[in-house]
Amino acid sequence: MALINLLLLIYCGCLETIVIGLGGNALLSPRGKQSFGKELGSAKGTARAIARLSKEYRILLTHGNGTQVGDELLKNMGSIEPLPLYLLNAETQASIGSMLETALNSEKPARPFCTIVTHVFVDKHDPAFSNPTKPIGPFYTKAQLEKALKREKFSYIEERKMFRRVVPSPMPRGILEIKQIMHLLKRFNVICGGGGGVPVYREHSSYMGANAVIDKDYATQLIANIIGAKRMIILTNTDYVYRNFEDKSTFIRKAKKEYMKNILGNLEEGTIKPKVDACIKFIENGGRIAQIGSINKINEVIAMKSGTIITW
Repeated sequence: MALINLLLLIYCGCLETIVIGLGGNALLSPRGKQSFGKELGSAKGTARAIARLSKEYRILLTHGNGTQVGDELLKNMGSIEPLPLYLLNAETQASIGSMLETALNSEKPARPFCTIVTHVFVDKHDPAFSNPTKPIGPFYTKAQLEKALKREKFSYIEERKMFRRVVPSPMPRGILEIKQIMHLLKRFNVICGGGGGVPVYREHSSYMGANAVIDKDYATQLIANIIGAKRMIILTNTDYVYRNFEDKSTFIRKAKKEYMKNILGNLEEGTIKPKVDACIKFIENGGRIAQIGSINKINEVIAMKSGTIITW
C-alpha cells in the first residue's frame, strides 16, 4: 500500500494543474424559474467533461453562487431570525460543492474530487462595503422590484431593462485554507473557493464574517496564482468576450493582456468585466493562458477551439 501511495504521489506530481471556474449563472440562470432539478442537471452535464480531464490534469474547480445566494437571501426573509449574508455564502458553497462533487465522482475520474469550504480574507475597510456592485439573486421587472423594496430596502442596478439586487464585493486578499488546498491537490482534485469564498477579516485574534459576496473570478485568480497554475479557464454563459457588450457582432478569439486592458472600459460591469480583469491579473502574476468561454461548449473551450484566449 505504501508503494502504491508513493507511485500515486509521483504520478500526480507530474500532472499540470488546471484551474476551472464555473459561473454561478452558468449553473443556474437568474432569469426565469429557479429549480434544484435544473441546477443538478447542469452540474451533471458539466461533470462529464471535467471528469474526463482528470486523466491529463490535476483539477482545481471553483464556482459562482450569485444566483443561488440571492435566492437563499429571499428564502431567509421568513418568520425566524435571518442568517447573515456571509453564512448564506457558506451554505451555498457547501450545497453547490456537494452537487458538483457527487456528479463528478459518479463519472469515476482518475482521482476523486473533494470539496473544501473556503474562507477568504478581505479588508474590512475596503471601499466596496460602501459601494455595492455585485449582482445576486433573480432579475426583477419594475413592478416586482417595487414590491420587493416594500418588504426590504436594498441597493440594485438595472441590467438590460431589468433590475437586480447588488451587495458589497470586496477584493480577496488571502485564502485561509490555502495550505490545506495545496496538500489535498497532491492526492485529489479539489473543489474550493465556491462563490468567491466566505469573506472574513481579522479582528484582534478572531476571524469575523463580513456581509458581502466576493467575486468568484478574482478569488479563482488568487488561488490559481498562489498554487502556481499556468492555465485558468472561466466558464460562463457566453461563447466569447465581445469588444463591446452592446454589440455582439465582433468577438475576441485570442488577444494579449495589454489589448484586453485597453478594452476593459467597454465591458459590462459585474458580469464579463471582472472575468477579463481576473484573467489579466492571472497572466501578470505568473499564469500563461487564461480562457473565457461557454459552459455549454466546455469540450471545445478546453481544447482551445472555442472561447476567448488571453496570453502575455
